[in-house]
Amino acid sequence: MKNEKKPLSISDIARLAGVSVATVSHVINNTGRFSAKTAEKVNAVIQQYGYISNNAARSLKLSTSRSVGLIVPNLTNEFFSTIAVSIEQFFDSIDYSLFICNTDNDPEKELRYFKRLEKMQVDGIIVISCMDMIDSSILTRNIPIVLLDRNPINKMDLPLVSTDAAEGIYKATVSLLNKGCRNLVFISSFLSTYVASNRYTGFLKALQERGITDGENRIIRLHRGSSLITAETQIVDYLEQGNVVDGVICTSDNQAIAVMAGLKRCGLKVPEDVKVFGFDNQLQSRICTPTLSTIERNPSLMGKMAAECLLHLLNGEDDQVPHHTQIECSLVERESTAIH
Repeated sequence: MKNEKKPLSISDIARLAGVSVATVSHVINNTGRFSAKTAEKVNAVIQQYGYISNNAARSLKLSTSRSVGLIVPNLTNEFFSTIAVSIEQFFDSIDYSLFICNTDNDPEKELRYFKRLEKMQVDGIIVISCMDMIDSSILTRNIPIVLLDRNPINKMDLPLVSTDAAEGIYKATVSLLNKGCRNLVFISSFLSTYVASNRYTGFLKALQERGITDGENRIIRLHRGSSLITAETQIVDYLEQGNVVDGVICTSDNQAIAVMAGLKRCGLKVPEDVKVFGFDNQLQSRICTPTLSTIERNPSLMGKMAAECLLHLLNGEDDQVPHHTQIECSLVERESTAIH
């Protein structure tokens, strides 16, 4: 009986050519980015071993799905939806599908989505995590993961793309101090189960530099599940307790708009009596009255850089991926912090 040669697989081609499986896919399907030299190596192996390119797609699907997953906390939030659009556009341009999973800031739901994406055979995952720790127990196979925006305890040495949010808060606090504000308040985001954001450290640093030492007493902490109404009522409660406020820094634009409503209830004007900074430069910050000064984090760039990191990992180019990519925040000054 004639001994038939076993057909060459995509993995075999990658091994013989000294490239990643994803790169072989790009060469065979003429998608993505690869050099002429890489194409020559892959095609030389295919030619030498008589690989039939019509079988490439069928063989490839056994090892790569040309799909990736994106796990986000809240798609109704403009910041996260802008990130999602940026990532979708990036992967669509190289013929990848993107599965978007919304966790509602629920760690258990996030873990379920990790398991579902693994069952769907996605090639990689980008996650804006609400978990306190990311370790190898979340998946049973080695799927490339990129952390975005949030930085949980990371036991897998995963790359992170984020902004220097604490520095953004620091810049906003310094701006208000330079405008003469001395009775500042910081409105924190709700306390989720992921490692607490360090944004408040920028607030405390700016105060300490000006000799203001009671910064911890100037932080109003909103808890998980807090609505915009809570942000409004808590600033009202703070004022009704006899506290004086002439400047407020918030961790979202929605919070800042709610705070301005609370200040109005107390008979205070923005920016004449109290100056207010938001965070994220969302649409509502440009159309509210007064228009809202805020901190820009460039979510489109964040999404693009996270997608680029994941693609490098898919192509086996781990050495091209920095351990931490940090994007600088900038201030957008509008009417809510104007000097009158």
